[in-house]
Amino acid sequence: MTRPLLPLLFAVSAGAFAQAPVPVALPVAIACDTPVYKTDPEALARASQGLDRARADPGPENLYLAAALADLAFATARQGGPQAQRDANREAALDMAERAATIWHAASPSARLAQDLQRRARTARNADHCPLALSLFESALGVADAVADKTRDANDPLALSVARELMLLASAMSDDPTMNTLAPRLLAALSTDRAPLEGTSYAAYLAAADHFYRAEDNERAEALVNELTERVRAAAGDAASAPRLRRLNAERASIYYAQGRYKEAEALAPQRVFGQPRQDALRAELENTQSDMTLQVRHGRLKDALSIGEAALARIEAGRASSQAALAEAQAQWEAEKRNGGRDALAAARKRLVQARLDANTWQQALADMQGNTGEVQHALGRLDLALPLYEQALQNYPSSAGSNVYAIERVRGDMALVYRARGDNARALALQQQVHATLLPLLGAQHPDVREAESEFAALSAPPASPAKRQ
Repeated sequence: MTRPLLPLLFAVSAGAFAQAPVPVALPVAIACDTPVYKTDPEALARASQGLDRARADPGPENLYLAAALADLAFATARQGGPQAQRDANREAALDMAERAATIWHAASPSARLAQDLQRRARTARNADHCPLALSLFESALGVADAVADKTRDANDPLALSVARELMLLASAMSDDPTMNTLAPRLLAALSTDRAPLEGTSYAAYLAAADHFYRAEDNERAEALVNELTERVRAAAGDAASAPRLRRLNAERASIYYAQGRYKEAEALAPQRVFGQPRQDALRAELENTQSDMTLQVRHGRLKDALSIGEAALARIEAGRASSQAALAEAQAQWEAEKRNGGRDALAAARKRLVQARLDANTWQQALADMQGNTGEVQHALGRLDLALPLYEQALQNYPSSAGSNVYAIERVRGDMALVYRARGDNARALALQQQVHATLLPLLGAQHPDVREAESEFAALSAPPASPAKRQ
């Protein structure tokens, strides 16, 4: 199934907890599209002089040379001027960073070197020079991982810290190849990461969940969000816990929608986020229609009940068609924004898609319910050939077989069994009644009337035909 966001719902979650500000550590804001340029000839000259000195005396393992290359790369990247000059400077800076990375990769790994590279990467990131920062964070992670390999510490705090910062940067850059590597790593690390969930680390794990979600890897997206939820609940006294839990519930809701787990999603989704009043109005209209039909049936006016049901079916089928068209449009927009859109446009498209799925699900549910109700009236009128297709359509249209739909679905199956029995097709009738009984028994208990009715039906259907009386 193609998904609606889960980020998991950056724009949606903002609406979910737009309340008084909470004093928590926030992740660094990254704006890769607007790097900071500062024409500083003196800084460029100092970096160039450092490179000359390092060439003369590279130091142990050429680390002085690598440091000078990194300084010159940053100074070059920040130079202003016309756009063409900025582009050329960026390419030159990345080339120098790559040369430095080759030296760092060959050097003896140490925590001190990894920390120095992490510091350099942060400096480039804070100036929004994202490609250069990405290269430096990757070098820092390579060194930190090498240190962890030497100490056999699979969850080295320094390496994990760098990985989280790299994940946030890759997310800001929409760098899927980098996130493909980092997201599974963060999922595996979260259960043993005992560092406090401050702004950057929390945001990094959310970014990993969002990557899984956008890649339609629902299982891992859900696992990461669930683990993160447990961590937040464990810190219930933290001022950030309540808004974070609301955010995570919204994340889980969008994952459930993508999996077709609509009832679970609706239980989690904040009402004001997903436009719940529209769904409530439709359900209220359906309940009123069902009440009107029931009243007519009780007074023996079956044809009047049928007229009410058929009119409701026509309205619901039109609403369902409209909701399906809106869903297709929202899906197309979501796919387009995944390819070409920025973060804000992607979040808006995700929110629209989640709402469209909720609307379509509600109309689908209403259609299935009304098809079952109208089928029962046709059945009562003895129109078995008209009742059976309505029952079959209802079973096909229920969007989920979980939660409150279970009873409605089994009621329709029981009705279908009665139609088949009336037609003399006892084999089909028996199979349906056995299915009804197997489903309802653990839910309702052996003494429930519907369970006992199903037992009575399949007992009668299983009985051998009576032998013809012998002639005297």
